[in-house]
Amino acid sequence: MILAVLALHPLAAPALVAPLLGVAAQESTTAESSAAPDVERARWRDRERELLRKIAELESALRVEQQRSLQRQQEWIAYTRLLRGFELPALPDPPEFIAEALVEAPDPKEEAEERRRERLRERAASIQSSLDALLRVEGLRGLDVLEVGWLHDYEGRTWTGPVVARLLDDRGRVVGMLKSDRMRLEVGRASRTVTLVLESGYESRAGMRSPFEGGAWLPPEAGGTGRSVVGGVRRVFLGSVDPEPWIEALPELVDPEELEPVLDDGTWDLADVRVRLVRLLRDAATSGDPSWRLVAIGGVRGDVLRDVQFAELDAITGRPRRRVFADTARLVVRDAGGIEIRLRDGTVRSGERVAPFLRGRYRIVLPRADVEAWQASPLPGIAPPPMRPATEPDAGENQRPAVR
Repeated sequence: MILAVLALHPLAAPALVAPLLGVAAQESTTAESSAAPDVERARWRDRERELLRKIAELESALRVEQQRSLQRQQEWIAYTRLLRGFELPALPDPPEFIAEALVEAPDPKEEAEERRRERLRERAASIQSSLDALLRVEGLRGLDVLEVGWLHDYEGRTWTGPVVARLLDDRGRVVGMLKSDRMRLEVGRASRTVTLVLESGYESRAGMRSPFEGGAWLPPEAGGTGRSVVGGVRRVFLGSVDPEPWIEALPELVDPEELEPVLDDGTWDLADVRVRLVRLLRDAATSGDPSWRLVAIGGVRGDVLRDVQFAELDAITGRPRRRVFADTARLVVRDAGGIEIRLRDGTVRSGERVAPFLRGRYRIVLPRADVEAWQASPLPGIAPPPMRPATEPDAGENQRPAVR
């Protein structure tokens, strides 16, 4: 019909064709949009069927491998059972040169390091046993050292560590723990005392941990883990004990100066030093300073007095109020005037009470002492030693006459 109309009215063809083509295009687009979801669904159904097929293939292959594995295990069990029924002859050892050739040559550095470590292990075990024995001999039941670590150097001294010790009460029950990075000994020959010096550690009691005096917990930003302590010192005073067995058994942990038996180097006349010091102390007491008296002196090495004992006298009765024992003493001129005697490694005894030096130090201050008189005496540490005249050998019957 449309063709007939176009044939009859050729001029009306464009006006009629355009609407008809628009309607046809709209119908075609609608058909395509409705067909797109069907195509997408068909594609996903094909993909799903493909994946299910692959899953079925993989499950089948897994079942086959499981069956093969079980079969191999059963075959291996049967094979080993069969071998047990045979008596196999012992194989001969390979030739010695083959065995030596198969061994790798050791590294000399590793061998030396291993020997060093073995010596440290042996010495650590020896220190542990010696320390336990010394504590038992002296009857010191309040401390039980569990670990002493290995010997190592720190700030020019030999220490051992890390150290772990238990604190015990009078019944032997554990009341606390001590842990430190290192430990050494302070021994006093003059005062006959021994002190364990623990550094960089903490004490634990009733679940509470406290760093040693002067120490602090290392913060996490500095690499701390909540159990690391920086600095701090804990001094365990063992009381009045003979230091010689401790020095002999644990020489590495003792101050090297204490290992040298020589107390006097002969630079000073010991008798003159004693007389001068007694007189100057008496003069200082007359000037208003505390009354101190030199009781004993073991020797002089350089400008240091060794094995000294001082007594503070009561101003009324003249009897000793307290005695101070120290391994070393130095005479120092104070900037503010007067004299100061600096003592190290010792004890203060008052009656029956014995107390170690606080942090190993003690001072006798004489603020009214005449400095010029002390310097003119002279004394070690304040003035140089006096020149001694050369002594000539005595002529005796055993002296051979000079040959002219």
